Amino acid sequence: MEKGVGLLLGGILSAQVWVSATVVDSAGEPLPFVSVYNLRARQGTYTDLQGRFRIEALPTDTIEIRCVGYQTLRVPASSFSAVVRLVEQPIEVMPVVIRPGENPAHELIRRLQAQRGRWDPLGRPHKYLSYNKLTLGLPDSVRSDTLPPHLFLWETETEKVYYSPSRQIETLRAQRVVGNLPVQSILSPTSFLPISLYTDRLRLLENHLISPIGDEALNYYEYAIRDTIFSGKDTLIRIDFFPQRGREAWTLKGQLTIVLPDAALYAFQGEAYIPSFQSGLLQTSFYRIWHYYERLGDTLWFPTQLHSEVKLKVRTAQAGVGLILRSRSFLRSVELLRESERPLYPEVVLPEQVPSVEQRAEPLTPEESRSYQVLDSLLRKVELRRWQWLLDLPTLVSGRISLGRVNLIWRPFLLYHEAEGLRPQMGLETNDNLSERFRVRVWVGYGSYRWAGAQGTPWRYGVEGEMGQRWRGRLFYYDDVRELTLPRLLDEQPAFLPGEQRLYEVPVRGYAFRWESMVRERAGGMYLRLPLGGRALGYFSGIVAERSLFGERQQGIVTTFGMEYLHNQVLLRRGGLLWRAEYELPRIHLQGGVLWQGGRGALPFWLQVDFLHRWQWGRWALMRVRLSGAYTHSLPSLWQLQLRTLPEGYLGGSDMLAAHPIRRFVSGVVYAFYEWSIPNTRFPSRQWAPMLSMHFQGAYADGVIYPESGVSLQNWLPPMLYRIFPSLGLTRVGVFTSLAGRLSMERFYFRLSSQLF
Repeated sequence: MEKGVGLLLGGILSAQVWVSATVVDSAGEPLPFVSVYNLRARQGTYTDLQGRFRIEALPTDTIEIRCVGYQTLRVPASSFSAVVRLVEQPIEVMPVVIRPGENPAHELIRRLQAQRGRWDPLGRPHKYLSYNKLTLGLPDSVRSDTLPPHLFLWETETEKVYYSPSRQIETLRAQRVVGNLPVQSILSPTSFLPISLYTDRLRLLENHLISPIGDEALNYYEYAIRDTIFSGKDTLIRIDFFPQRGREAWTLKGQLTIVLPDAALYAFQGEAYIPSFQSGLLQTSFYRIWHYYERLGDTLWFPTQLHSEVKLKVRTAQAGVGLILRSRSFLRSVELLRESERPLYPEVVLPEQVPSVEQRAEPLTPEESRSYQVLDSLLRKVELRRWQWLLDLPTLVSGRISLGRVNLIWRPFLLYHEAEGLRPQMGLETNDNLSERFRVRVWVGYGSYRWAGAQGTPWRYGVEGEMGQRWRGRLFYYDDVRELTLPRLLDEQPAFLPGEQRLYEVPVRGYAFRWESMVRERAGGMYLRLPLGGRALGYFSGIVAERSLFGERQQGIVTTFGMEYLHNQVLLRRGGLLWRAEYELPRIHLQGGVLWQGGRGALPFWLQVDFLHRWQWGRWALMRVRLSGAYTHSLPSLWQLQLRTLPEGYLGGSDMLAAHPIRRFVSGVVYAFYEWSIPNTRFPSRQWAPMLSMHFQGAYADGVIYPESGVSLQNWLPPMLYRIFPSLGLTRVGVFTSLAGRLSMERFYFRLSSQLF
């Protein structure tokens, strides 16, 4: 009997149990990446981003919990509570720099780099569901009991299908916003957080930093092995990384954990202090990201948690208000894609009606629940839902307000130029509630200036019907005014899809808009847009047009064809509407056309090409290049090219000749614009950081070269004046001179630019 009881007690004491708890600091905040080690079994793990861990142990085992900056804690496995609190123990150590070749961490980083093709999530076609949470609040030091813990709270559930940067679809499935506002963003937190750390550079907001595991990492970072833990057959090695001396502006600092023998990334925490050389209303001073990876199946390591924290400052005339923006994303149901499942092009899909979030990857905290209660009650009292169209970003982007089965088109609602003065206009179109197969659209405008009716009625109108989304066919007729010249490449920006916007409604111009620059045009025809691939669109249009200017009248059949290529673009789709949400340069735009007129011996035609690119070298050089050209043959005077220059003293765009203020028609022209800006990221004052730019530009037209150079300055106001005139401080001031002939004071041109590049 006694022998049986002894065997039973021995079996109980020798039974393995799972010990789980949450590790927090003295303030109750969870601590990620804390080492949890079983002293008997010599196996361990790390806490995840919520401070949670789970480890196997005997009831008689002792668990050691240690973290840099906290007192080491040893707790028997049989007496664990749900929450383990660590006590701070600040320590100071002298910096130790280990040179390349002497550092054993370098070999681990190289092994991690060598496995990029195996573990890089952007190299493996996949799809997943994600739960995302975005909060905006005040820093803890300035929080008030009268305010909710979070000033804004937004939850979303999204589904993403990824095959390549040019072949991905993200669909909004559910959301919950404070006040139940109908806010729909075109991007979720998984879109602006870097999901892959294996790339050479990480994009954090507008900053491009060197990745600590990219190909260039060993030239920018120093590494130190901090800890080693054994977890079953895996070995977890935690490594601290920090910038080399003089490389602080390009790098992060933090910790990463590598799992062996797979040589995969297990966890990552990095932070960057961003020098605040921006002079805008909103400044970013600190950025921190967390990644946590899990083994999915036998070989796939994939990031399942992506979190970030951004410290912002809203600058006012008197002072700055600090804000903290936090995002938390949990990825689940990760699957590898088969070839047949890959999407055809990048797209963000927003439904007309979005259900509320019901399945949360983590429960709401008491602070978040209180924020919902307070803000929901407050917004219910002010009845903001009456103005829901002002809060719906797709509505603002597309300029459409739903009125049942029709949309009210209000973009652009008010136009102004010297030809017609203030011109209000409005339109109506059918929507998906009437038919998902086609749309019918009508619009009308009225020119208020006396010249608006010089060639007939001041009323302008148009009607069109269209079908399709990515591909689109459209029949149209309009009676409107247009710019005298035909090519528009130097004024166009790839913000909307080709053919989506009427020509003279593009707001970007670098020259005055006079009645002499306008023609009255009546035209009817067809337009066809076809996808040429994930990054290219082709379009074709044929119209029968009649133009007139002060009695001069010309008529013809105009055939236009073109192709637009973007390195990367995201299309936004809601129902039957499709437009571009964002794009990345470089961009190539090709366009041509033929004018058919009876009785002419030569066949008039024109060709255009435009290349635009911007890129950044580290934190010290912003490069911008634009090359454009156009050629016409036998075009009549109403269809000619115009040499694009800035009139003296004009506040306008950047891609115009500044030191040659002439305007004339040409049959062929080639433009070249090169700009090198030096952002002063280490200026002593964060409120005044001048940015110098050097310009080399020119044109070649009809055998004449127009070369010029110049310098410009941004953020040029001292802090005292900038607080009073912030918009004036954002204006670029430049001086340009012609490089043709001898230099003299009369050949220098002062220029103000309202565009920021």
